[in-house]
Amino acid sequence: MDRNALLAQVMAYGVEPSYVDAFQSVRELPDETLQWLAAEFAGQRPLEHPIIATPGRWHPDLHGFVAFDDGRYLHVEGALPLDSVGYQRIQDASGRHRLVLCAPERFHVPRRSFGWSVQLYAARTDQSWGIGDYDDLRQIAVAAAETGAGFVLTCPLHAGNLGTHPMASPYSPTSREWLQVLYIAVDRVPGSELVDLDDLRTAGQGLNALRLIDRPSVWEIKSQALQRIWSALGGDPGHAYRHWIAQQGQGLIDFATFMALADVHGLPWQRWPSQFRHPSGAEIKEWAAQPEHADRIAFHCWLQWLADAQLAHASVQGVDLVADIAVGFDGGGADAWRWQDVLVFDAEVGCPPDRHNRDGQRWGLPAFNPAGLIACDFAPFISMVRSSLRHARALRIDHVMQLWRLFWVPQAGSPAAGGYVRYPHDALLAILRIEADWAGAWVVGEDMGTVPDYVQPMMQDIDMLGYRAACRVPISTFSVNTLGATGTHDHATIAGILTGQDPRDMLSVGKSIDAEAEVQRQASLAAEAGLPVRESYTQAEINTAIVARCASVANSASRVVVFNLEDAAGVRERPNMPGTVEEWPNWSWALPIPADVLLHSPLATAIATTARATRKLSDPT
Repeated sequence: MDRNALLAQVMAYGVEPSYVDAFQSVRELPDETLQWLAAEFAGQRPLEHPIIATPGRWHPDLHGFVAFDDGRYLHVEGALPLDSVGYQRIQDASGRHRLVLCAPERFHVPRRSFGWSVQLYAARTDQSWGIGDYDDLRQIAVAAAETGAGFVLTCPLHAGNLGTHPMASPYSPTSREWLQVLYIAVDRVPGSELVDLDDLRTAGQGLNALRLIDRPSVWEIKSQALQRIWSALGGDPGHAYRHWIAQQGQGLIDFATFMALADVHGLPWQRWPSQFRHPSGAEIKEWAAQPEHADRIAFHCWLQWLADAQLAHASVQGVDLVADIAVGFDGGGADAWRWQDVLVFDAEVGCPPDRHNRDGQRWGLPAFNPAGLIACDFAPFISMVRSSLRHARALRIDHVMQLWRLFWVPQAGSPAAGGYVRYPHDALLAILRIEADWAGAWVVGEDMGTVPDYVQPMMQDIDMLGYRAACRVPISTFSVNTLGATGTHDHATIAGILTGQDPRDMLSVGKSIDAEAEVQRQASLAAEAGLPVRESYTQAEINTAIVARCASVANSASRVVVFNLEDAAGVRERPNMPGTVEEWPNWSWALPIPADVLLHSPLATAIATTARATRKLSDPT
């Protein structure tokens, strides 16, 4: 089959034949990649998109009997009732059934405010057991409210792989539907008073002396403590626990079963005995019914109940909690196991080469098959969004282009051999609006990097905020319909730029730098603070530069702005160095100041004072 015929075949499933890269060059899909994608989509049914409707507004396909998600059933001719936001199914005169996504036109819009961004693992207090936890988040939320902040933005709190080497990156979770149990505050667990935890508490709190988070040790200690409590409770924490478990349905049982299987067989699940590699297997039910395995499954359900309850408590402390949604999940983890029938494991999600990543990136995350998502009525996406909004009042969607298209990198190729595959963005955006409407939440899409021209106008039309970071674009270009930030977890801190430590760190791990750009970046920051450019600065001068940069962001047009706790603590190391694995301790730098006192420090107080003054200005709209 010639190239044009192959292109016609794959374009029907969302494959883009070419793209414009960050250097404004047109990149054609390589022949080898085209042939691989043609084989991947061969034999699949044509895409049948759902109906996207607005309550009370006419739509040409809304003729027939509609089954509503609230139990109603009626005949409609052109429009749905005003109270019909949700998921419906329509049957037309021919007997054809289609999903209807009935969504409001726009998202809620937040008030003009500022907030704090926290990498929760890094935000320890003296009571932490070696890692930040949900009770630390509660204390941060209380302190944030006292500074006048309107919200706290967290790193993803998705469940991570555990075992002897827990996954460090919050952006490579085992599941986006469940919570990270490493963040459970053991001393806040109901039943902890029944057992002696002094030895484990001493060991756990002793880890706070380390600047780098030791996750294997944290989980070894916490898991022992939690097991002691579970045993003391006799495997039955009570009615509230049982009621919550029943509410969560099969999704929680599948997740807990996966975690119990992983306890026995390790990871990834692709290496398990064949009878356990699919959640629908009859052998799994037999395995799960055995008393010792049933107890372990119940234990993992209990951990999720604990995490959920502690996060719920942290979310009602006077500020909006903003949940961060990762772009994907680990291919050997729980979500990949559960949703394997609608995933493409021969592809990794990544990004093409750009100015900040000259070699491109591969993120080790499997991609959803767009046709598979449609065929299962978007069940994985709905579950993920709904669980993220259980206690949050806003969402940040990392790499918002995941709603429009993703860059698929062949497992056997480099990012340069990748190509873009489109997703049913209208449906995904409608689902987001439905779930956000039910939760009363506002939504931010991280739209940095290679973003087609049509995306940001679409976001603005539905009041999805964009994301602007001063480390990437001039603050003067921040617009009203954005969240403005000093930086991100993947970029240099303010202190790292001013002192020159960030480029030195990059060179130390073998990363290339643009020396001229680094000098200009340092000079711009120094000028903003009224400082000369020189080789070293006093701590007072560094603090001046941090406040000055935060003041510029606070004074921007962005509707909401956020400041990193790393900057409030004067940290020089960036949390994550893209393109590194072992070379840099990614996602492991703890804050040098206890989280419960950090937001009351002189530097954080100065940042908040400036932000309060500028954020009281009338809304630019």
